[in-house]
Amino acid sequence: MEIKLTEGKKELFAVTHPYFKDKGYKFNATKKTGVGYSLNLKHVKILLVFDFKTKSSLHKLLPFSIFHEQVENLINEIGKPNFSDSGNVSWRTVKDSLPNNYESELNDINFNTVLSFRKWGHLIVDYAEGPGKAFIDTYSYLPNVLKEMDRLEAEGKNTNEILVGLADRRFRGLIISKLCSDPNFEEKVASHDEVFYKVAQLKDWIPYYNKLKERLKTIEPIYPYYKNV
Repeated sequence: MEIKLTEGKKELFAVTHPYFKDKGYKFNATKKTGVGYSLNLKHVKILLVFDFKTKSSLHKLLPFSIFHEQVENLINEIGKPNFSDSGNVSWRTVKDSLPNNYESELNDINFNTVLSFRKWGHLIVDYAEGPGKAFIDTYSYLPNVLKEMDRLEAEGKNTNEILVGLADRRFRGLIISKLCSDPNFEEKVASHDEVFYKVAQLKDWIPYYNKLKERLKTIEPIYPYYKNV
Protein backbone atom coordinates (compact mmCIF):
# COMPACT_ATOMS: atom_id res chain seq x y z
CA MET A 1 0.00 0.00 0.00
CA GLU A 2 1.40 3.36 -1.04
CA ILE A 3 1.86 5.99 1.65
CA LYS A 4 1.10 9.68 1.37
CA LEU A 5 3.93 12.18 0.91
CA THR A 6 3.20 13.71 4.31
CA GLU A 7 3.67 10.29 5.90
CA GLY A 8 6.82 9.70 3.88
CA LYS A 9 8.30 13.01 4.99
CA LYS A 10 7.61 12.10 8.60
CA GLU A 11 9.60 8.90 8.20
CA LEU A 12 12.37 10.67 6.28
CA PHE A 13 12.77 13.43 8.85
CA ALA A 14 12.76 10.90 11.69
CA VAL A 15 16.11 9.82 10.28
CA THR A 16 17.57 13.15 9.10
CA HIS A 17 16.43 15.57 11.82
CA PRO A 18 18.48 14.04 14.65
CA TYR A 19 21.64 13.98 12.55
CA PHE A 20 21.43 17.57 11.29
CA LYS A 21 20.22 18.94 14.62
CA ASP A 22 23.26 17.40 16.28
CA LYS A 23 25.48 19.17 13.73
CA GLY A 24 23.88 22.54 14.50
CA TYR A 25 21.68 22.81 11.41
CA LYS A 26 18.33 24.56 11.42
CA PHE A 27 15.36 22.99 9.65
CA ASN A 28 13.56 25.32 7.23
CA ALA A 29 10.17 24.84 5.61
CA THR A 30 8.98 28.08 4.01
CA LYS A 31 8.07 29.17 0.50
CA LYS A 32 11.13 31.44 0.41
CA THR A 33 13.73 28.98 1.68
CA GLY A 34 12.17 25.74 0.55
CA VAL A 35 12.33 22.60 2.66
CA GLY A 36 15.75 21.68 3.97
CA TYR A 37 18.56 22.41 6.40
CA SER A 38 20.84 25.40 6.87
CA LEU A 39 23.88 26.11 8.98
CA ASN A 40 25.17 29.64 9.61
CA LEU A 41 28.91 30.06 9.99
CA LYS A 42 31.06 33.20 9.87
CA HIS A 43 30.51 34.80 6.43
CA VAL A 44 29.23 31.43 5.16
CA LYS A 45 25.91 29.61 5.07
CA ILE A 46 25.55 25.90 4.28
CA LEU A 47 22.35 24.80 2.55
CA LEU A 48 20.79 21.41 1.84
CA VAL A 49 17.40 21.48 0.14
CA PHE A 50 14.81 18.85 -0.76
CA ASP A 51 12.80 18.82 -3.98
CA PHE A 52 9.55 17.04 -3.19
CA LYS A 53 7.13 16.28 -6.02
CA THR A 54 3.39 16.35 -5.42
CA LYS A 55 2.35 14.68 -8.68
CA SER A 56 5.01 11.99 -8.86
CA SER A 57 7.43 10.08 -6.65
CA LEU A 58 10.54 11.52 -8.31
CA HIS A 59 11.70 13.22 -5.11
CA LYS A 60 15.22 14.61 -5.06
CA LEU A 61 17.82 16.05 -2.76
CA LEU A 62 19.69 19.09 -4.04
CA PRO A 63 23.28 18.53 -2.90
CA PHE A 64 25.03 20.86 -0.48
CA SER A 65 25.54 24.44 -1.62
CA ILE A 66 27.43 27.22 0.11
CA PHE A 67 26.53 30.89 0.37
CA HIS A 68 29.62 33.10 0.62
CA GLU A 69 28.59 36.44 2.08
CA GLN A 70 31.48 38.42 0.53
CA VAL A 71 30.49 37.20 -2.93
CA GLU A 72 26.71 37.28 -2.77
CA ASN A 73 26.52 40.71 -1.13
CA LEU A 74 28.27 42.09 -4.22
CA ILE A 75 26.01 40.13 -6.56
CA ASN A 76 22.98 41.58 -4.80
CA GLU A 77 24.48 45.07 -4.89
CA ILE A 78 25.26 44.92 -8.62
CA GLY A 79 22.02 43.21 -9.58
CA LYS A 80 21.23 41.50 -12.84
CA PRO A 81 18.51 41.57 -15.52
CA ASN A 82 15.00 40.94 -14.17
CA PHE A 83 16.41 41.23 -10.66
CA SER A 84 14.40 43.21 -8.12
CA ASP A 85 14.92 44.33 -4.54
CA SER A 86 11.71 42.68 -3.40
CA GLY A 87 13.29 39.76 -1.61
CA ASN A 88 14.87 38.33 -4.77
CA VAL A 89 18.41 37.83 -3.55
CA SER A 90 21.25 35.46 -4.32
CA TRP A 91 21.75 32.75 -1.74
CA ARG A 92 24.18 30.27 -3.30
CA THR A 93 27.75 30.64 -4.50
CA VAL A 94 29.04 27.11 -5.02
CA LYS A 95 27.34 23.75 -5.32
CA ASP A 96 28.26 20.14 -4.80
CA SER A 97 27.44 17.18 -7.06
CA LEU A 98 25.92 14.04 -5.64
CA PRO A 99 28.20 11.00 -5.95
CA ASN A 100 27.33 8.34 -8.52
CA ASN A 101 26.62 5.71 -5.88
CA TYR A 102 24.04 8.03 -4.28
CA GLU A 103 22.25 8.49 -7.61
CA SER A 104 22.21 4.76 -8.35
CA GLU A 105 20.91 3.89 -4.89
CA LEU A 106 18.29 6.65 -5.12
CA ASN A 107 17.04 5.20 -8.41
CA ASP A 108 16.36 1.93 -6.57
CA ILE A 109 13.99 3.64 -4.12
CA ASN A 110 10.32 3.61 -5.15
CA PHE A 111 9.05 5.96 -2.40
CA ASN A 112 5.90 3.88 -1.96
CA THR A 113 6.64 2.51 1.50
CA VAL A 114 7.68 3.67 4.94
CA LEU A 115 10.91 1.73 4.52
CA SER A 116 11.75 3.53 1.27
CA PHE A 117 11.69 6.98 2.92
CA ARG A 118 13.75 5.72 5.83
CA LYS A 119 16.26 4.27 3.36
CA TRP A 120 16.45 7.65 1.64
CA GLY A 121 17.08 9.31 4.99
CA HIS A 122 20.03 7.04 5.74
CA LEU A 123 21.37 7.63 2.23
CA ILE A 124 21.25 11.39 2.85
CA VAL A 125 23.03 11.07 6.18
CA ASP A 126 25.74 8.95 4.54
CA TYR A 127 26.22 11.63 1.87
CA ALA A 128 26.30 14.43 4.45
CA GLU A 129 28.80 12.61 6.64
CA GLY A 130 31.09 11.63 3.75
CA PRO A 131 31.31 13.48 0.40
CA GLY A 132 29.09 16.31 1.63
CA LYS A 133 31.33 17.03 4.61
CA ALA A 134 34.41 16.97 2.37
CA PHE A 135 32.74 19.50 0.04
CA ILE A 136 31.89 21.83 2.92
CA ASP A 137 35.33 21.56 4.51
CA THR A 138 36.99 22.38 1.19
CA TYR A 139 34.79 25.02 -0.41
CA SER A 140 33.85 27.02 2.67
CA TYR A 141 37.26 28.61 2.03
CA LEU A 142 37.17 30.84 -1.07
CA PRO A 143 40.78 30.27 -2.24
CA ASN A 144 39.87 26.59 -2.65
CA VAL A 145 36.98 27.63 -4.89
CA LEU A 146 39.39 29.63 -7.05
CA LYS A 147 41.72 26.64 -7.19
CA GLU A 148 38.88 24.43 -8.44
CA MET A 149 37.79 27.07 -10.98
CA ASP A 150 41.32 27.18 -12.37
CA ARG A 151 41.53 23.39 -12.51
CA LEU A 152 38.28 23.12 -14.44
CA GLU A 153 39.31 25.81 -16.92
CA ALA A 154 42.75 24.24 -17.41
CA GLU A 155 41.06 20.94 -18.27
CA GLY A 156 38.66 22.63 -20.71
CA LYS A 157 35.68 22.11 -18.43
CA ASN A 158 32.93 24.51 -17.40
CA THR A 159 33.08 26.31 -14.07
CA ASN A 160 29.35 25.64 -13.69
CA GLU A 161 30.51 22.35 -12.17
CA ILE A 162 31.32 24.34 -9.02
CA LEU A 163 29.84 27.85 -9.41
CA VAL A 164 26.10 28.55 -9.21
CA GLY A 165 24.30 30.53 -11.91
CA LEU A 166 24.23 31.18 -15.63
CA ALA A 167 25.74 34.50 -16.72
CA ASP A 168 25.94 35.52 -13.08
CA ARG A 169 28.25 32.54 -12.55
CA ARG A 170 30.87 34.62 -14.38
CA PHE A 171 30.23 37.50 -11.97
CA ARG A 172 30.92 35.14 -9.08
CA GLY A 173 34.11 33.94 -10.72
CA LEU A 174 35.51 37.45 -11.07
CA ILE A 175 34.57 38.43 -7.54
CA ILE A 176 36.26 35.33 -6.14
CA SER A 177 39.31 35.97 -8.31
CA LYS A 178 39.66 39.50 -6.94
CA LEU A 179 39.01 38.55 -3.32
CA CYS A 180 41.63 35.80 -3.50
CA SER A 181 44.56 37.86 -4.82
CA ASP A 182 44.47 36.02 -8.17
CA PRO A 183 47.50 37.10 -10.25
CA ASN A 184 45.48 36.19 -13.34
CA PHE A 185 42.57 38.48 -12.45
CA GLU A 186 43.13 40.87 -15.36
CA GLU A 187 43.35 37.96 -17.78
CA LYS A 188 40.05 36.67 -16.46
CA VAL A 189 38.47 40.11 -16.97
CA ALA A 190 39.72 40.18 -20.57
CA SER A 191 38.30 36.70 -21.13
CA HIS A 192 34.95 37.74 -19.70
CA ASP A 193 34.95 40.82 -21.93
CA GLU A 194 35.03 38.48 -24.91
CA VAL A 195 31.89 36.82 -23.62
CA PHE A 196 29.77 39.72 -22.40
CA TYR A 197 30.59 42.15 -25.22
CA LYS A 198 30.39 39.69 -28.10
CA VAL A 199 27.61 37.25 -27.25
CA ALA A 200 24.37 38.83 -28.46
CA GLN A 201 22.22 36.92 -25.96
CA LEU A 202 24.04 38.66 -23.10
CA LYS A 203 23.42 42.25 -24.20
CA ASP A 204 21.05 42.86 -21.27
CA TRP A 205 23.87 41.91 -18.92
CA ILE A 206 26.37 44.47 -20.19
CA PRO A 207 25.31 47.40 -17.91
CA TYR A 208 25.58 45.11 -14.88
CA TYR A 209 28.90 43.70 -16.05
CA ASN A 210 30.30 47.21 -16.48
CA LYS A 211 29.06 48.11 -13.01
CA LEU A 212 30.71 45.02 -11.61
CA LYS A 213 34.07 45.84 -13.20
CA GLU A 214 34.01 49.36 -11.76
CA ARG A 215 33.02 48.05 -8.34
CA LEU A 216 35.80 45.46 -8.34
CA LYS A 217 38.34 48.26 -8.76
CA THR A 218 37.44 49.35 -5.23
CA ILE A 219 37.64 45.87 -3.69
CA GLU A 220 40.77 44.86 -1.79
CA PRO A 221 41.72 41.16 -1.72
CA ILE A 222 41.12 39.49 1.62
CA TYR A 223 42.63 36.05 1.00
CA PRO A 224 46.10 34.95 -0.13
CA TYR A 225 46.38 33.33 -3.54
CA TYR A 226 45.74 29.62 -3.16
CA LYS A 227 49.23 28.50 -4.19
CA ASN A 228 50.50 30.18 -1.02
CA VAL A 229 48.09 28.47 1.36
